[in-house]
Amino acid sequence: MESFRVVCVNDKAKPNDFVGDWIQRDEIYTVVDAKHLTRQRMTLGYKLAEVNISDHSPYQFFLSNRFRPLSEEDEMMERALEELMEEVEDVVI
Repeated sequence: MESFRVVCVNDKAKPNDFVGDWIQRDEIYTVVDAKHLTRQRMTLGYKLAEVNISDHSPYQFFLSNRFRPLSEEDEMMERALEELMEEVEDVVI
């Protein structure tokens, strides 16, 4: 599967027995795997490159409805923010 980027739109209702890092609203993530989850009535789930989930967690994927595709506008804003951060680092150093 080719990876793609998404934006988190729903970080609510973290399961009590989830073990690992949790997603954050408005953060950008890279989907590295996707599959239909039988326990969630075949809803599509995403595995994310940036999030560590413990092998002991009963959940290894995040429901796809917690995310939206990354738009061109998101990418432009991300690049602008990265450039601004580089400028700030240059001034601080």
